[in-house]
Amino acid sequence: MTTSQRAWWFEDAVPGGTIRHPGGRSITPDEHPRLAWLTDNASDVHGDAHRMASGPFGQPLVLGALSAAVIIGLAEPAVGPPDDAGRAAASGWTTIGLVGLVVAGDTLSATSTIDAVTPDGDGRGGIVRRTIEGRNQRDEVVVRIEDARWAPSRHPGTTDC
Repeated sequence: MTTSQRAWWFEDAVPGGTIRHPGGRSITPDEHPRLAWLTDNASDVHGDAHRMASGPFGQPLVLGALSAAVIIGLAEPAVGPPDDAGRAAASGWTTIGLVGLVVAGDTLSATSTIDAVTPDGDGRGGIVRRTIEGRNQRDEVVVRIEDARWAPSRHPGTTDC
């Protein structure tokens, strides 16, 4: 089963299924050097356009933390009622793999392959274990993330993100 939607619900997470998160996010030329500067990452590979023009990649590479953050954001579930906010905290990222190169101008998109689901006893949602893949506009996988996170069930009072 493959669904395509911005916000997804616990009921959409079917083991073996894939959720294609719509939309994408383009990385602009000024974002990654700014983040590298803010995090004190002084590597030429991220910020020295002149030097990298003659390097192996021909231009600076986007900071991996930015690539991963964009993919995680694109793959977020729906937002449940305020009283469930404590449940919605991510249980944890098991792995974050930077498996391809991202450069300024790339547009990233995300899909989640559902590995397992564990419903809450009260029916308000449950934990979803999944593998998120981030792809660029050439459909190359650039980020792979394994995580477990709570997703709300569809019920009155739940809003879309």
